Amino acid sequence: MAAPRDPTPAAGLLPEDPDQLTLGGFESAPTTPSQPTAMVREAVMGAADVGLAVREPPVCGEWSYDMDEVSESRAGATLVQTPPVAHAPVPPPRPELRRTAAPEAPMVPPPPAPKPAARSLTPPTPLPALDELKSIHDAHPGDEETALALSSALAKRGNIEGALSVLQRAIDAGADTVRLRCARATILSGRLRYDDAERELKRAQKVKPDDVEVLLQQGILACRRAKWREAVEPLARVVRLDPHAGHAHFYLGEALSKLDRLGEALEAYHRAAELEPDNWRAFKGVGIVLDRMGYPAEAAEYYRRARDGQRG
Repeated sequence: MAAPRDPTPAAGLLPEDPDQLTLGGFESAPTTPSQPTAMVREAVMGAADVGLAVREPPVCGEWSYDMDEVSESRAGATLVQTPPVAHAPVPPPRPELRRTAAPEAPMVPPPPAPKPAARSLTPPTPLPALDELKSIHDAHPGDEETALALSSALAKRGNIEGALSVLQRAIDAGADTVRLRCARATILSGRLRYDDAERELKRAQKVKPDDVEVLLQQGILACRRAKWREAVEPLARVVRLDPHAGHAHFYLGEALSKLDRLGEALEAYHRAAELEPDNWRAFKGVGIVLDRMGYPAEAAEYYRRARDGQRG
């Protein structure tokens, strides 16, 4: 005959020491009993008497008790471990991409159209023959116009020393003018006698300090000697005094380009091309500056005009 069933389902499950519970073979660490703990234990025992299942709310990573199995199997409370909830990692915020605007091409006017050759209604007066010029110069050595014409004719024939002698003879005869000094400086500079040319220009400047021709020759001479900073000041004065001096604009563009002042150089070159459409070097200068500024498409048209001008 079977033994009578203990009316207390949880009887025999709890140890005599209420502070230690053997749950499914695992022994909890002894703790100091407290009033809230005793109250919970009594509630568990009471619920077991009436066959209720008591489960504490599962907490992530903690143990919970299934009292259904306690009342049915009398084998002891079962430990149930709830696995921790895995949270997907939050991706880091994506860096904000900033779009930079593409550089705009400089406002460069189109190349000036070539100007048709001006037709003179009256034929130019022919210069006297070389022998006739010599005769006039011998008779009037101090005549400025005769000296300039004769020296130019001799220089074109390669007689450089003869051209210089004619100009010096006119100066010694009393015609110490800016034009004669500048003419000597031009010839000397062309022969790479830069120091002699500079002396002539200084003498001319004593005669007329603010003369446009003297300032222009000083700037050109400085460019030929690669003294770019020294060239800017006289050439800038020329374009202020005579805004239509195309040669001054061109050499000013040369100096500014060498000094990497590209915006100013572009303006100077373009102005020179407007004033002197036959000066293909001015068109080439515009193209070079545009290329250096990063605008090859705009530079191509100016290169084409420079090639056409050079061939023509």
